[in-house]
Amino acid sequence: MGFPAAIILAALQLLLSGSLQGQVARQGILSLDDVRLTYEVLGQGDPIIVVHGGPGLDQRYLRPGLDALATGHMLVYYDQRGTGRSETDIGPETINLRSFVADIDALREALGFQRVHLLTHSFGSRIGLAYARAHPDRLRSLILMNPVEPGSRFSTEIQRRRMEARTATDSIELTALTTSEGFAARDPVTLGRVFEVGFRATMRDPVRVSELDLELASATARQGQDVAELLGRELAAIDGWALLDQIEAPTLVIHGRYDVLPAQMSSEIAEALPRGQLEVLESGHFPYIEDRDGLLAAISSFLATIPSS
Repeated sequence: MGFPAAIILAALQLLLSGSLQGQVARQGILSLDDVRLTYEVLGQGDPIIVVHGGPGLDQRYLRPGLDALATGHMLVYYDQRGTGRSETDIGPETINLRSFVADIDALREALGFQRVHLLTHSFGSRIGLAYARAHPDRLRSLILMNPVEPGSRFSTEIQRRRMEARTATDSIELTALTTSEGFAARDPVTLGRVFEVGFRATMRDPVRVSELDLELASATARQGQDVAELLGRELAAIDGWALLDQIEAPTLVIHGRYDVLPAQMSSEIAEALPRGQLEVLESGHFPYIEDRDGLLAAISSFLATIPSS
């Protein structure tokens, strides 16, 4: 893309957050060789970099629900490269696990943090685990909120559970949506509706899927599927289960009791991590929507055990 090699921080724009009264959010742009990362910093306290899921979504769907954590911590949201407002060319040389890990570390360094907590959601757990292996000395703790499987051990069961949880009406609508002209054209409204219908089956109360902000940015709609394909192809060849014992950081695994992802999978992830622990919440795949109090309590209690040094 021809961006300058040196790290350039755009002037931070101060604005009032509409989600937390009295909180001030800082927005900025981090320019690297091949990407311009957009980020937002909310709250004060120990820094937590939030790694959103997808692949091919952006930070928007996590908010404002997850913002409640900023009452006692500093949250750093960012759009992963190729989605939201983060700009990069799309191809295997830019969309790969190494680059996604490097982006987190560049953001940490640019914001002046020596060590950070990582809070990942869903697919973001694969990126978070890779960062934990690559930079153990820069990580204070790792939170895997509703993580996807780090391999394929449970793939058959997950597919079965997903199909059983989906209603006949949702299946018909998904077929219509994914064969429509809007889907082929990567229309943001059509793709947002695909996610909404698909996510209903992952909720404890399917009606509450409407609380997710799935109004996709144009770049997310246009490029998200390509990002997902490129990362998915790379990660399919990696047996993440065999790498969990390399994670040195204390790690909290959060599982939603009503998620389509099996509880046994989350339990085995926590057991395989040298310093892992499991917390089960009364939610589906999006606990910041369905069990916010439980999520805040679990994360706050976990972080209180992490030494400050």
